[in-house]
Amino acid sequence: MEETVRHWKQAVETGEHFQLEHRFRRHDGIYRWHLSLAHAMRGADDKVLMWIASSTDVTEMKNTQGALERASRSKDEFIAALSHELRTPLTPVLVAASLLREDLRLPADVREQLAMMERNILLEARLIDDLLDLTAITRGKLPLRAERCDAHLLIGLALATVRDDARGKGISIECNFAAHCSGLMADSTRFQQIIWNLLRNAVKFTPRLGKISIYTRDQKQPDGAGWLRIAVTDTGIGIEPESLEQIFLPFNQGTLAGEHRFGGVGLGLAIARAIVDLHGGRISAHSAGPNRGATFLVELPGAIEPPTGESGSLLPFADRLPATAAVPREVPRVAVPLRLLLVDDHVNTLQTLGVVLRRDGHHVITATNIAEALGAAAANKFDLVISDLGLPDGLGTELMKTLRATYGLRGIALSGYGMEADVARSHEAGFTVHLVKPVPLAELRRSIATFGIS
Repeated sequence: MEETVRHWKQAVETGEHFQLEHRFRRHDGIYRWHLSLAHAMRGADDKVLMWIASSTDVTEMKNTQGALERASRSKDEFIAALSHELRTPLTPVLVAASLLREDLRLPADVREQLAMMERNILLEARLIDDLLDLTAITRGKLPLRAERCDAHLLIGLALATVRDDARGKGISIECNFAAHCSGLMADSTRFQQIIWNLLRNAVKFTPRLGKISIYTRDQKQPDGAGWLRIAVTDTGIGIEPESLEQIFLPFNQGTLAGEHRFGGVGLGLAIARAIVDLHGGRISAHSAGPNRGATFLVELPGAIEPPTGESGSLLPFADRLPATAAVPREVPRVAVPLRLLLVDDHVNTLQTLGVVLRRDGHHVITATNIAEALGAAAANKFDLVISDLGLPDGLGTELMKTLRATYGLRGIALSGYGMEADVARSHEAGFTVHLVKPVPLAELRRSIATFGIS
């Protein structure tokens, strides 16, 4: 009541429009929400002659709004939990496939099959990421980390991820990077996500022996600003005119809705559009109709001369989807083996990672819960803790806080949860690195190596 009186007095004193949602107690003692509005009617001398007011019972609307918000939160929590449950069992499979692919004693064709397994595991993880990205987009919380990057280099990395699928269908890919100003201030990972989605769609919807082309051009705006224009064209099934806008809606596959011959859930283009919008750009689709191919145009502002040299932040993506196993990389060995405390309640993950890290030369002690981890830390000296965040007897973040405060330990978090808030919480707890499952072996090794450098 005090807030209502205060707002009303302010409106009377200033003559401003009054609008407030507040509760009134009804005759039966039950409180109901009302939306109260009041507008001042003024005379020729601009003095307030009267107020016209209304008060509308909005209790049901408020209840419905609250129910929808709770349902939305429950959906987001469900998707995050589902993501964790789907990601966790993928980690030991991915690590085992990576480890075997590096074994030079295995025949080349076997290593090729193992590389195929790696690619498909990571593609599965990408689909899970799409669900989380869509949740972040609908809440307006998709994070961007802009840096100066070379669009041509990033397109090349995205091309590597679809190269083998295109080769398997006999599809040729033609590139024409004619833009001189390929430098952008952009989130390099998200940019690759745009191009990867467009290329993956092109490969999916182009029949055998078809053709895909991707080109870049400099584009000047009327005000002289430089933009980068990227086009991906295919000779595929084409798009009905009425579907050219619909295909950018979540879960929408245009006239293919209900068909399952091409797979997918219809999230890629919706996410691509959201990322382009966040960069201040434009994306559009063009097609002459069914079976006449399609072209997707991406136009991004702020095009400048590309930076010299390769950005170190681009390297992790190159390792996430190995293109071939013909020439396996040698297993990296650390100059000084580290004493590692490895904590995970998923037994297969714990065993597989333990084997890999010991083969890499580290001394590893494992634990399946917080109590075991604290016991191991009390009895041994460690350089680094690598821990899951969801443990049977508590949170990995609480474990990290204790290990950091008691022993000064640093840590790498392994988690099936990868939303921005999850990463922030792990960093606050003392984890230096947050890796999202399934973790590519090269990425885990690279993260560990940074702790071995002093």
